Amino acid sequence: MTRFGRTSKVLVAALGGALVLSACGGGDDDNGDDENSNAGGGPSGTVTYAMAQPFQSWNNATAGANSVANGQVMEQVISGFWTYGNEDGQPVRNEDFGTFEKTSDDPLTVEYTINDAAVWSDGTSIDCDDVLLWWTVQSGAFDGLFSAVGTQGIEDTAMPECAPGDKSFTLVYDEPFADWVTASPGHGNNAIMPAHVVWEQGGFSSEEDFIAALQGDDASALQAAADFYNEGWLVSGALPDASLIPSSGPYKVTDYVADQSVTLTYNDKWWGEPPAAESIVFRTIADEEQVQALQNGEVDIIEPQPTVDIAQQIQSASGVESQVEDEYTYEHLDFNFNDGPFADSLALRQAFALCVPREQLVDNLIRPVVPDSVVKDVRNVAPWDPGYEEAIAASQEYIDEFGTTDVERAREILEEEDAVGTTVRLGTLENQRRVDAGTMIKASCDEAGFNVEFEAAADFFDTDGALAQNRFDVAMFAWAGSSERSGWNSTYRTVSECSPVGKGNNNGCYSSPEMDDLLDQLMRTSDQTEAIELTAQVEALAWEDMVTIPLYQHPGISAWGSQVQNVIPNPAQNGITWNADQWSKS
Repeated sequence: MTRFGRTSKVLVAALGGALVLSACGGGDDDNGDDENSNAGGGPSGTVTYAMAQPFQSWNNATAGANSVANGQVMEQVISGFWTYGNEDGQPVRNEDFGTFEKTSDDPLTVEYTINDAAVWSDGTSIDCDDVLLWWTVQSGAFDGLFSAVGTQGIEDTAMPECAPGDKSFTLVYDEPFADWVTASPGHGNNAIMPAHVVWEQGGFSSEEDFIAALQGDDASALQAAADFYNEGWLVSGALPDASLIPSSGPYKVTDYVADQSVTLTYNDKWWGEPPAAESIVFRTIADEEQVQALQNGEVDIIEPQPTVDIAQQIQSASGVESQVEDEYTYEHLDFNFNDGPFADSLALRQAFALCVPREQLVDNLIRPVVPDSVVKDVRNVAPWDPGYEEAIAASQEYIDEFGTTDVERAREILEEEDAVGTTVRLGTLENQRRVDAGTMIKASCDEAGFNVEFEAAADFFDTDGALAQNRFDVAMFAWAGSSERSGWNSTYRTVSECSPVGKGNNNGCYSSPEMDDLLDQLMRTSDQTEAIELTAQVEALAWEDMVTIPLYQHPGISAWGSQVQNVIPNPAQNGITWNADQWSKS
């Protein structure tokens, strides 16, 4: 999941009531030299983007590496049959990579052809072995030996039939699947990764041997390959060797400075339209420091989590254009169902929901930026999407009972459960807004009788961090999604195992046969009325079981130097980097 939204229709008080600001005049960065000019026709110059989280994996298709930071870096490095390729954040076919078409509804059948010119940046053809590796990962074959964010329809397909070197293949579904376009190999956590690197690192001597192993039933033969796929592309202190990270997009990753920057450079083996800039640099800079970095000319584009201070800084900045938007991204609290005080106690989860000061969080953190923001009462449907009112109506009894802070009632439940003083580990990523939110939650829930141990950590999202390793009782973070229902399927589906490899997006390892059945129905229907009804039932059950606590919809803010062209905020998973191949500086 990961998503953004439409341009906000609300007034943004902290930005002087303007939604799109353009300040003319000279900034501190006068980079008007020839190296940033694209007049010669080929890629030239460098554009620098600031992001708060560090880059930590070249493979963001694994469960433990499914972060926005990894996705933003890899957006222009790994390509596929589709992407969130327009400013509305809707899925768009990527015909540079190949073509596909649905040829039958019964059974659902989709035929794919990879572009004949498509090669990895080391010159290796993109073909059958890459496809079969992708299918093995996304289908959960071999009991999920290869880590995936979640199976999203591909588990209901037969393995494609192809031979070494083939560039065409067919997916045949056992069941209908509504989001078959975005189930296709293509984007982010559904990406095609370089199979030739995996089989070489897995000890295979040829593509043919690797394909035979994928088509066989001996998981042990693939163990070393899976180990590399799951962990061999992690970035710890240095990039993997250049031979292990070939690109299939307009850029390749060429440099990395730990906790400081990642550099993308033009992939001269890219067969599509060349990008505008020769290189894109991702600088790791804390949200609260990004406006100053933009003003100093250290970066060209920023996309921080907005606070009142950040919004006011952007308003007063010279030589800067900015935009405030609604985002599909929403903040929430996840319970740990694997162990800890909430694992087997609905009553304690309900008590915690009652002590979380949701209205205070919105009032103090969000409304100063977007004045008519409201507490988020449903999880998977944005206020502007079809089915939002139905989802609210289906959940209303639970919203009425548990959606308003009631510290006294929370304490009564703790007393009834003989659980006053229960220690709760509340974890989140370290940034100012989440530190403020966690501090408010701790104060309110401590008053109710919990003993909240709040920790905001820079490595919260790392593969060995608290979220992936289930070292939390309550986790506070955001999902950034899309309009596709399959995008949040794995968030609530029963996991194969509660581990970084097996749990996908279901970080708390929640399990419910009733929820699984609803999700099965939802993924298969193509009727919007039925989909809206099923989504409402999912929302109601998520409240009934108190799986998560929705907090608020994120407001989004982006700013960039006026000398940068083609910066277009996007409501999709990886936000503003969706068209980074078109960024340039004059």
